Amino acid sequence: MQNKFNKASFIIFLLTILLTPLAFTLASYNPLDIIKGAIITLGILSSAILYLLSCFKDKTFYISKHPLFITGVALVASLIVSSLLSTNVYKSFFGQVFEIGSSSFLIILFLASLLSVYLVHGKRQRIPYIYAAIAIPFILIAVLHLSRFIFGADFMTLGILQFSTSTLLGKWNDVAIYSAIIGLLSYLILQFVTLNKIPKLLLIILSIISGFFIFVINSPVVWGALAITMLVVVLHQYSQSKKTIGTLPIWGIVIIVLSIVCYYKGNSLAAPLINSLRLDQSEVVLPWQFTIDVAAQTMKESPLLGAGPNRFGAEYLKFKPQSINPTQFWNTEFNHGFALIPSSLVTQGIVGFALWIIFIISFAYTGFKALRRGNSMSIAGPFFSSLFLWLIALVYIPSHSVLLVTFVLTGIFISNLVADNHFSLKRVDTTHWRFGKFVQIMILIIVIILAAWLIVYLRKTIALAYFQSGISSLNVSGNQDTEKAMNKFKKSLTLDRSDIYYQALSETNILKINSIAQSNIADKEKAEQVTALIQGSVDYTKKAIEFDPTNYYNYLSEARISEVANSLQIPNAFEGAKQAYINSLKYNPYNPAIYLSIARIEASKNNYAEAQKYIGAALQLKQNYTDAIFLLSQIQVAQGQIGEAITSVKYATQINPTNPAVFFQLGLLHYNNKDYQSAIEVLTQAVKLNNDYANAKYFLGLSYARLGKIDDAIINFESIALTNPENQEVIAILDNLRQGKTPFADVKPPVDSRPEKRSTLPVKEKR
Repeated sequence: MQNKFNKASFIIFLLTILLTPLAFTLASYNPLDIIKGAIITLGILSSAILYLLSCFKDKTFYISKHPLFITGVALVASLIVSSLLSTNVYKSFFGQVFEIGSSSFLIILFLASLLSVYLVHGKRQRIPYIYAAIAIPFILIAVLHLSRFIFGADFMTLGILQFSTSTLLGKWNDVAIYSAIIGLLSYLILQFVTLNKIPKLLLIILSIISGFFIFVINSPVVWGALAITMLVVVLHQYSQSKKTIGTLPIWGIVIIVLSIVCYYKGNSLAAPLINSLRLDQSEVVLPWQFTIDVAAQTMKESPLLGAGPNRFGAEYLKFKPQSINPTQFWNTEFNHGFALIPSSLVTQGIVGFALWIIFIISFAYTGFKALRRGNSMSIAGPFFSSLFLWLIALVYIPSHSVLLVTFVLTGIFISNLVADNHFSLKRVDTTHWRFGKFVQIMILIIVIILAAWLIVYLRKTIALAYFQSGISSLNVSGNQDTEKAMNKFKKSLTLDRSDIYYQALSETNILKINSIAQSNIADKEKAEQVTALIQGSVDYTKKAIEFDPTNYYNYLSEARISEVANSLQIPNAFEGAKQAYINSLKYNPYNPAIYLSIARIEASKNNYAEAQKYIGAALQLKQNYTDAIFLLSQIQVAQGQIGEAITSVKYATQINPTNPAVFFQLGLLHYNNKDYQSAIEVLTQAVKLNNDYANAKYFLGLSYARLGKIDDAIINFESIALTNPENQEVIAILDNLRQGKTPFADVKPPVDSRPEKRSTLPVKEKR
């Protein structure tokens, strides 16, 4: 029976490693991270339960006092304590959607590392199967991408690969990391193992393919980590040789030189190939300086244990460096710092960060010490590949798939240390002495805990599936399937209480209200239905806030339904909306959009002085905030202050002649004042300063149309259509202009012929 449990545990473990990089669904709205996180958690927990049952049946367990084990246990304890002291224990521990920063997920990765040790202990023949489970996904993914390079991005999309750089692994840079793992392992096997011609040829081909992907992806992070790792490998090889020039590992030196050259000159070297294959991509990562800024502020409040695992995003919003707001990333929310381990300064404090560093140092020291005793592939292979991956974790945020491989290879390294007698696992026979019986009881208790843990994640996985199905009902079928979506969201809540499900219910009610408002039912019945829906949404948002009072989105959800109620003249709705926005500012104080939202509702009540105060607060945070400038110009027009506004903004353009937003505001004021020639001159300058300024081009095009310069108007709207192909209003205006009609001929609500009077800009800026 023991062998069956153990064998089943190993099979599930292998399948988890094999399927995680490849797993996907056909729905593009179902994030890959959720699927991969679910496979890892469910697979590793199931494997661990079966392994412990085999230990219980066999009445045998193994323990170790090695520093790596002790540090790992200390890290797990640190994660648990930090979670218990965080502002939201549930989100810190379990996470929302299998986030890599949650305590639970990180503990499961440590569990995967332990399974790598225990499942191959005494069964070393299993290790090649683990290597195969790591390599096979790379081969399949490489074939997939090579095919797409040859036949185009429309080939083998699998329903989710929209671009040339879309990948099943997660992020495009993760393909480079995974390629480097395979390349490193191939190199090490070729160096340390005597092979026949065919296996040797296959490994050389695998090395070339992995090198090709590293080159075309051209990630400085990968080049840097690879150069450092290969330098260590070459130094080790040289130290184990006769230390003569003839014994230098030439291919290792070649890889080091190429890595260094590509680290500094990769952009120019790889550019022709990247451009021809359309593989240009960028990844938005919080710079290390800003990560340190957030960490410094967090440590003032919680120096020892941090804000709690999975709480980096909340701390970032609370302490966001204000130099980010003028950039195009002002509204980007970062859930991690620039790298995994440094982010623990925020989430786990000094204690957690120190334990991570001690763990990595202990790992490196143990590996180098073991390598001094011999030149064995059993140690060198998993050690150097794991070393590369831990370097990556120090400078980057790896995906779920890469992190799983990191911990699995680390576990294989430890298991080989045991097998080669570098240190031992102490066998506990639970049948012979009192402590053994205690261990038996503890094994049963741990199995029960793991089973409960597994059930929580099963429920969470099913709940997320219902949630994604509900989103699909809204996205695919529009408002017609709101009832179906509501039912799906409610089913999610029965399985896993979460504020995002309450938010979804409230937003679906708003869709229902909009649908009822456009229907032909009697006014009295309309009022009754709308009132019931508003009350339902209010209840949902209050439950969301109760679940997580630190999530500013919950307050925004409350504000949205209050705004709907305010538009229907429901008493106290205005006050409720304003207070909800103010409450959200407690947890996202540097977001200018929230201040602008308050300004809008104040303006809707003709409270122009208050509205201008909040617009001023928004512009203080983001001086180039076009939406705020647009609203300010509307208020100035409503107050009959166009002349004064033009004068003050002209002065602003002289003070800040490189700010396109200021020229946009001035052009908008001229447009409102029907001075279209002046509007053209100023808006042209705004477009010169920012060639992607869609709204400046929009009003520039309208100004040309007002003066009868239709060709110039068409040029501007064609330019907008290229960057905003989904904007139906722009398409309609273009059609009208080409047919010799006025821009807003035959327009239908919600589009109208006075875009300068609307509460929002007509085009969504891409920046």
